[in-house]
Amino acid sequence: MQLFFASLLLFASFSFADEFDDGFEDESEAVVVEEIEKKNYYFLGNLEQQANIATHNTTPHNNLNSLKSSLYLESEYNFNENNKIRVSAKAFYDFIYDVQRDRSYTQEEKDDMRYEAEIFDLYLQGKITNNLDYKIGRQVLVWGRSDTIRVTDILNPLDNRSPGVTDIEDLRLPVAMAKFDYYFGDWAASAIVIGETRYSKNPAFGSDFYPFAQRLPAVYQTKKPSYALSLEGTFSAWDMSLYAAKTTEDALVSHDELYMFGYALNYIYGSWLFKSEGAYFDKYRIQSTQDKTFSHILVGFEYNGIDETVIAFDIANKFLKDSKDVTQSALRVSSDFMNDTLKANYLLSLYGKSLNEGGFQRVWFDYEINDNLSSSIGYVDYMQGSPLFDAIHNNDMFFTSLKYSF
Repeated sequence: MQLFFASLLLFASFSFADEFDDGFEDESEAVVVEEIEKKNYYFLGNLEQQANIATHNTTPHNNLNSLKSSLYLESEYNFNENNKIRVSAKAFYDFIYDVQRDRSYTQEEKDDMRYEAEIFDLYLQGKITNNLDYKIGRQVLVWGRSDTIRVTDILNPLDNRSPGVTDIEDLRLPVAMAKFDYYFGDWAASAIVIGETRYSKNPAFGSDFYPFAQRLPAVYQTKKPSYALSLEGTFSAWDMSLYAAKTTEDALVSHDELYMFGYALNYIYGSWLFKSEGAYFDKYRIQSTQDKTFSHILVGFEYNGIDETVIAFDIANKFLKDSKDVTQSALRVSSDFMNDTLKANYLLSLYGKSLNEGGFQRVWFDYEINDNLSSSIGYVDYMQGSPLFDAIHNNDMFFTSLKYSF
């Protein structure tokens, strides 16, 4: 099955030369330029209907197991050329709990997955001086270079309630922070204070992806602010970033204090993009007063030499002091067709040095029907190999969505 999906998407697309017109307009002919009034605000959004169909027969999540309607709104207002405010909001309602009300869903799952509404982005952004910018409010800040594996990208939690179905870029949850950027030459230095302590959203007890038979005990949650620094340099064929942060561990069973020092690199050579990330973590256990350190290293590449196609591969290893290392590999292939209206994607993510400790693969197609309407359809397959993936390996499903943007 894995080889079938991979071979389906590893192919080349060819493009044809554009036609050119010979000749020019008469220079004496007056050229009329129509100026369009620039607005100092915008408002947009989308409505989306999703449906997931499980291929297993484990109740209550067999057959049609999600029928979610979502609304996204976004607006931005520019006070002047240098200062603006942005706000966005998300909401969803899953009608599956009404359509199939006779099924034995746990109360925790219904409370967590039936509906949700929240302010997403809400921040002020602008310039203090020509070299100093600010961005204050609830926002997402991405660290690192990988689109699939998180190493240095630790400042925003994730929505993990349906793992493997959505990319990381759509899973990050915003937090309230104050960020100041100072620019000098090819460099930018940032100082960040995170005032909102927020943790990842994990599957609720009894839901499809909850891997345990019993409820987990409550975990100590700190409300201390987090602090972070970064230094980023951008040059002709490469860029680099250095990171430092004092934050809180975002783990399922612990929220200990966490110190991180890391780096990220990109280097372009022809059609190749080579990347690397690394981080050293020092974790302080609040309850047992025991320090624990570990490091996390990633290397990878992206290849753009095939027309309209991108192939990316990342491999990361987490070096743990008192337990077995954790290795994760990810292969991603994307290709555009039909004047970029159809995009075919494949993602394979596996754990273990021998790629035998569980993971998932996902194939999906995105199609732009017109300027306002788009659709997506795909399939995700979970593989056994570790206690976590053994518990969720039969959650394979088809997923589809229809989105109207306005």
